[in-house]
Amino acid sequence: MTNEQRTVEQRLWNLIDSIRGRMDASEMADVLLWNAVDWRSRTTGLASPELDDLQRVARNACHGNPELDSALEGEQQVLNSYTPAQMHHYVRVLLRPYFPSFHRDEFTTSTSLVEVARTALTAYGRDSRTEATHLYDPACGSATLALDAARALAEQTGTSVSVAGQDINASVVQRARAHAFLLGAASAFSRSNSLEQDAFPDRRFDYAVAEIPYNLSWQGSYKACAAEADRPEGRFPAGLPQPNNASLLFAQILVSKLRDPADGGGRGVMFTATAPLHDTGGSTIRAWLLDQDLLDAVVALPEGLSTSTGIRLFALIFSNRKPAARRRKVQFIDLRGSFQDGDPRRLERRTISEAALEELSRSLKHSKPTAYSRTATAKDLSFRQVSVTHHSTAVTSKREPGDVPRLTMLLPATSVTETWRETRYATVPPTVTDIAKPQLTMFDVDRVFKTDRTPRALRALTQLGWKTARLTELTEHVCYIPSTKAAERAAMLSSVTGEQALIVPIEPHLDALTGDPGEVAPDNRVLVLRPRTTYADAEYLAGWLNSPLGRRLRSTAVGSGSDSYVSPRAVDLNHAWRMADDLLIALPDLSVQRDMARTERALAAARRHLVDSHRELWNDPKKRSDIYREARSLIPSADLAQWAASLPFPMASALWAYESKGDSNLHARRDQMFHFWEATIQFHATVAVSALLQDHSRLEQELPALAEQLRSAGLTPERATLGVWHIVLQRLNKRYRTALTGTDTDEQARARAAFADAPPDFLDTLLSTDITNLFGEVIQRRNAWKGHSGAINADTLKEQLDTLTGHVHTLRNLIGVGWQDFPLVRAGTARIRNRVFHHDVDLAMGPNAPFRQEQIPTNVAMEEDGLYLLSREAGSALPLAPLVLMHPVAFGSSSGCYYFNRLRPEGVRFVAYHEVAPSELTEVATPTANLVAALASGSPTEEAVHTG
Repeated sequence: MTNEQRTVEQRLWNLIDSIRGRMDASEMADVLLWNAVDWRSRTTGLASPELDDLQRVARNACHGNPELDSALEGEQQVLNSYTPAQMHHYVRVLLRPYFPSFHRDEFTTSTSLVEVARTALTAYGRDSRTEATHLYDPACGSATLALDAARALAEQTGTSVSVAGQDINASVVQRARAHAFLLGAASAFSRSNSLEQDAFPDRRFDYAVAEIPYNLSWQGSYKACAAEADRPEGRFPAGLPQPNNASLLFAQILVSKLRDPADGGGRGVMFTATAPLHDTGGSTIRAWLLDQDLLDAVVALPEGLSTSTGIRLFALIFSNRKPAARRRKVQFIDLRGSFQDGDPRRLERRTISEAALEELSRSLKHSKPTAYSRTATAKDLSFRQVSVTHHSTAVTSKREPGDVPRLTMLLPATSVTETWRETRYATVPPTVTDIAKPQLTMFDVDRVFKTDRTPRALRALTQLGWKTARLTELTEHVCYIPSTKAAERAAMLSSVTGEQALIVPIEPHLDALTGDPGEVAPDNRVLVLRPRTTYADAEYLAGWLNSPLGRRLRSTAVGSGSDSYVSPRAVDLNHAWRMADDLLIALPDLSVQRDMARTERALAAARRHLVDSHRELWNDPKKRSDIYREARSLIPSADLAQWAASLPFPMASALWAYESKGDSNLHARRDQMFHFWEATIQFHATVAVSALLQDHSRLEQELPALAEQLRSAGLTPERATLGVWHIVLQRLNKRYRTALTGTDTDEQARARAAFADAPPDFLDTLLSTDITNLFGEVIQRRNAWKGHSGAINADTLKEQLDTLTGHVHTLRNLIGVGWQDFPLVRAGTARIRNRVFHHDVDLAMGPNAPFRQEQIPTNVAMEEDGLYLLSREAGSALPLAPLVLMHPVAFGSSSGCYYFNRLRPEGVRFVAYHEVAPSELTEVATPTANLVAALASGSPTEEAVHTG
C-alpha cells in the first residue's frame, strides 16, 4: 500500500469514527458514497446516475442532523484535493466490507481477485485494435472487479474500455453506477437476473469477468434456464448443470458474450469454487468447453482470498481466439502456496503475493511446463471409472465375513485397462472391470500436477533388484478395527484375536506391529492384516512401514482417493482399504525380507542392551572398561571422503580437510572436525534463512519472535555462534515442518515454494527433528571439549574424535546423497531458448575447486555470480542468503568458501572452515550486514528482504 493510499484510508476512517453511532454500518457506507456522487455532480456539472435508494438513505440520515451535514461538507472539501488515483482508492475502500454488517446484501471482490483477473487479462499483450473496447460482467455487484479490470486494460491498450454489467440486486446496481460515475468510467448497469435475461442481447464484448456467489443455487430459475437451453441459439448450448450450483451456467453466459472470433474474439475470467471443476453433473458442460476450445487456463488459488468465503477458489480463463500454440490445450497454473497473511481488519484472511502474480503472468505468456504450470489436452482431462476388487483377499466386517471393498478409481480415458492393471499391480493383480458410465471430464489441478515419481530412497532399492507391491496385493485377510470410542470395537477385535497378524495404525506416526491383535493392538484405529506368506514376511512389513520412508508413504496414502484432506477420525473400512492400495511396499526376495526382519530384531535387542549397559554403568562402575570397549566397537570407521563428494562445497571442503589431516596431529584433526560441524550447522541455518527470505509474510511474523528468542538466550547474530544458528534452525525448521505436516494444503505448498520446491523426501529430512537434535548434541560436545583449558592426552582426543565421527555417520545416514538433488550452484551467463533460461553454472558440489561446469535449464533467471540451491526437477532456484560466500566470487574462478562470523566497525568478518588463504576476510558486504541487522533487531527492512 502506498503512502497516498494510507492517507486516504486514514482520513476515511477518521470520518467514519466521527459519525459512528448515528447510523448502522451499511447506512454509513451508503451515505458517504452518495456524498461523493453529489460532490462530483456539483463540481463537474455532470448529471448523477439514477441512485434513488442511495439518495434516500443519505437524506434520511442527514435529516435534523446538522453535525453530520457539516462532516459531509468537510469531506467534500477533502475530495477536491484527491488525484484520480486517490479517488479510485477512496471508492474502493468505501465499497470494501471491513465488517460483515457492511452491505449485507452483497460482497465486494477482494483486491487479490481483482489483481488475478487483471493479470490474466493483460498477460497476453496488447491488442492491435485501436478503437474502444468493451467489458461485460453478468454478476457485477458494485462493479469493483469490472471497473478495476477495465482500468488495467485501458492502461495496457491505450484505448478506453467501457463496462456493462447486470445484477439481480437493485441496491447493488445503484452502488455500481455510483462507483463508475465517481471514476468517470463509461458504463451501463442493469438490474436483471442474468440467468433469465440477457440485459444486452445485441452486444458482444472484448472482455468478460465474473465473481458470482459461490455454490449459488439456480433452482428458482430452472424453468427459464431450461427454456433457454432448448433454444437453438440459446445461451446454454452445453445444457444445464446440477441445480445447486450455477457456476457452469455463468461460464456459458460468459463465453456467449465474447466478441466473435472473426471480429477479433474475446477473453474472459471467472472465479469459481471447486465443485464445478469435477462434479458429475457438470461433466457434459466441461466437455463442451473443451470441444469448442474455449477454456484457456485453470488457475488454482490459495484459500481465503475472497471477502465472502474462506474456501478455495479457481480462476477459469476463457478465450475464443487462442494463439496457435495454445489451441486444443488447457494450461493449469498452481498458485496455492503463493500468499501473504491478510490484514486482520479485512474479511479476506489472505492476499495473493506479488510473486504469484508474476508467476501467473509469466506462465500465461510462456506455457512451458514448470513447477507451477502444466498443459493438458482434452484427452488428458477425460476419465473413465473402473472397479478394482482383490477377490483373493477375505475381509471381516461387522463380525461377519464378507467381500473386500471394491475400489472405484479414475483412469485416463485413453488408457488400456489391462496395461494399467499390470503396471500398478505386479505381484497379485486384482480384478479390474470397467464401470458402465459415461466418461467424466474434470478440470482437476491435482491430477494434472501429480507425478508418479517414486522417492529417491525407493528408487535406490529397486536398483538393487527389489520389486514393489501394493499392500493390498500382499494381504490375505483384512479387518478394520475402529478406535476404543466405537461401540463395535470389542466385537471386531474379538473376531481376529488369537491370530498372528500385521497391525497397521491409520495414524502414520504410530508403529506398525506384529502379534496377536487382542494383546498388542493400540487403542487407535488400525488395519489388522494377515499377509500372504508366499510373498511377504509380517515382521519385514512392519519394519518397512516403520522406516522413515515407510512412514512418509503411509502419510501420503492416508488421504488418497479423496479430493480433500481426510482426518484419521473419519476413516472407515473403505478409506483404510484404499489407503492400503495406495501404499507401496519395497519387496525383496523372502530370504532378504527375513534377513531384514532378523536384523531389525537384532537392532532392537542392541538398543535394549545399550539401555541396560547404561544402567549397569552406574549400578556397577567396576564394569566401566568392558562397557566402554563394547560401546566403542559400535562406532563406525572414519572413511568419509566418498560422502564428501555428494555435499555442497561449503561443507564438503571442511570434511575433506578433516580427512586429509591424518592421525599424526590429533589436536589439529579434532579442531578440523569441529570446523566441519561449524560449517555444516551454519550452512543448514543459512538454507533455513534463505527460505524465510522468500516469504515476506512469514518473515514479518518470524523475525521479531526469533530476535526476542536470541536476546533471551543472551545471543546476537552480530557475533554469530553455533548457539545462534541452532536457535535459528530449531525455530524455522519447526515452523516449516509444522506447515508441511499440517492439514492446510496451501500452507504445505507455501512451505515447499519457500524452498524452491526442493525434492519432498529430502526436504522432510532437512527439516526433521533428527537433524536439529543431532546438531544440538554436537554443540554440547563442542562447548564442553573445546572450552577445556588443560592438556588433553592422545586417548582422550581419540575418544572425542570417535564420538564426533559417529555423529558424522549419523548425519550421513540421515542425509545420504540428498544434496545431489538440491545442489549448490554459482550462476554464470544465461541464454533464453524456447522461453526457458539456460544457465551456465559452476556445480559447487564436492570438496574440490575449480568446479565442474554445466548448462542447466531453469524457469527463473539467476543473478550472475550468485549462489543458488537448484531444484532440478522443479526447475526452480533458491537464492542462498549472503551468510556464505565464495571468494573470488566470479563464475569459473577457483574459490574458497567463507562463512559470516561477526560485524565489525570496519566491515563484515568472514572465516573459512577449510584450508585456504587467507583464512578470514573483512569486507563491506552490505547485503550481509543488512540481513544480520534484521535478524538481530527483528525488523525486516526492505534492504534485508531483498538480500534473498
